[in-house]
Amino acid sequence: MKSLLSASLFASLCAIHTLPTAGPLDEHPGRWLGDLATPDGPTLRLGAELYRRADGSPWASVASPDQGVIDIPVAAIEEHGDTVDLKLSFAELSLTWAGDYFRGVWKQGGQPQALVLRQVADFPMAARPQTPRPPFPYTDETLAIRTAGGITLGATLSIPNGVAQPDLVILVGGSGPGTRDANLLGHRSFAVLADHLARQGIAVLRYDKRGVGRSTGDYEGHVGADLIDDLDGVVRAMRARRGVKRLGLVGHSEGAYIAAASAARRPRDVDFVVSMAGVGLQGLDLMLLQDRVWAESHGASPAEADRAMAYVRRYYDTVLAHAEPAPRLAALKALYQGLPPEDQALIKKLDMNAGTLSLAWAGKPFLRASLQDDARTAWRAVRCPVLVLGAGLDHQVPAPPNVRGIAAALHAGGNRHVEQAILPGLNHLFQTAPTGREEEYGSIEETLAPLAMERIARFVRTSL
Repeated sequence: MKSLLSASLFASLCAIHTLPTAGPLDEHPGRWLGDLATPDGPTLRLGAELYRRADGSPWASVASPDQGVIDIPVAAIEEHGDTVDLKLSFAELSLTWAGDYFRGVWKQGGQPQALVLRQVADFPMAARPQTPRPPFPYTDETLAIRTAGGITLGATLSIPNGVAQPDLVILVGGSGPGTRDANLLGHRSFAVLADHLARQGIAVLRYDKRGVGRSTGDYEGHVGADLIDDLDGVVRAMRARRGVKRLGLVGHSEGAYIAAASAARRPRDVDFVVSMAGVGLQGLDLMLLQDRVWAESHGASPAEADRAMAYVRRYYDTVLAHAEPAPRLAALKALYQGLPPEDQALIKKLDMNAGTLSLAWAGKPFLRASLQDDARTAWRAVRCPVLVLGAGLDHQVPAPPNVRGIAAALHAGGNRHVEQAILPGLNHLFQTAPTGREEEYGSIEETLAPLAMERIARFVRTSL
C-alpha cells in the first residue's frame, strides 16, 4: 500500500543494542527540541524523546514537528559517556549532555549540522478541534501486554466510568509503524475514536505496534503474520480481564485484515469486527489498483497511466521473482535504468518512486509478503457479525471493489451477519474531504467524520 508518509521517516528497528544501566537515556528522560538550519532551506524544529518502553528498557524516538511527524522509530541506540547516538536508517542524531540541555549533531547525507535541544513539555503540533480534552467520563489505564512471541506491547485501556461490564473494542492500526493514537500530521485518529466510544459506555484498547512507541520488537522486519500474532496476544490478555462483556475488533486499512485473521483464529474470543477501509482484494491486485488511482489523480492522461502501469506491473513482478533482498534490489535498479528516458521522466513527474514503489520498501520482507497475501482468505473464515465500511473518496483502498470483495468473502464462508456501507465524501482516513487525495490529509481540520464514528458505535451497541 502507499505509505502515508515517506518511507525514510518510517524506518524502524533493525537491531537492538544492549544499553548500560546509566547514561543520558536514564538520567534525562523527556522531550527535547531544537532548531535545525537545513542547507539552503528553512529552519525546522527537530526533537527527541527519551523514555522507557513497556518492558522497562530505555529507548528513544525522533520528532519533526514542522513536518507533522512524531514518534519516528530509531534503528539502534548507542551510549558512550554523556553522549547517546540515535540511529535511523537515513540519518543519525547524536546528543551530548551539557549541564541542562543537549548539544546535538544531525547527520544526514552531507555536512553534519549542530543544534541545541532544550526540554519541552510537549512537541508543538497542529491543534485539531477533535483532539480529546478533559474532563473525561472514563479512566485511562496504561498497560504492558506480553505476547507469545516475546514482544511487549505498550497500550492504553479507556474504561468508561460507572459501567459495570462494558463491551470492549480493540483498535488495530493500518499500514506503517503506527502508535496507539495513530498520530499523523497532528491528527490522533485512534485517540479521537477511543474518546467517542468510551463516552458511549464502550471500553477501548489501543496499542503501539511492535518496535514503535513504547512497544519492543522489530517493525522493520515484520510480515503480516507477525502483526496477527501480536493482536492475538492482545485479544488473549483482554479476554483474561474480568469485567469484559463482549470483545470486538475495529481495524483500519491493513488493520482490518489483521483483525479478520485474528477473529478467524479465535472465534470464541472475538464477538464482532468492524472494517474501516479494509482490503477485499488479493495484495498484488490492490497495489496495482492503488497505483493507477494515484497516477490518474496526479494528472496522468489515460495513455500516460497505461505507460506508468506497465512499469509498475514489471516492478511488482520483479519483487515477487526474487526471494532475497540483494538480487531483488539489483533487478529493480536495472529495471528502472532500462526504461526509456521519457518513461523515467513520467515516473518522476507522477512521483511513483515512493511508498510501495520505492527501493526502501522493496528491500523489506513485508512488501513481498503483502503482494502475496489475499485478505479474502481470512474474511471467509470469520463467523461473527461484521460491519464493512468504505470511504467514497478513498484513493488508497478504493471502496467499491474492496467492500464488495470483503462482503463476498464473508458470504462465501457462510456469514450472514454482515452490514456494509460506503460513506460518501470521506477519504481513506475517514475525514470529510474535497477530493480524497493523500496530500489533503494534513490540511483538513477534521480528524474523523462524526458520521463514521457514530456508525461504528451503533454497530457495537446493537450487533448480536
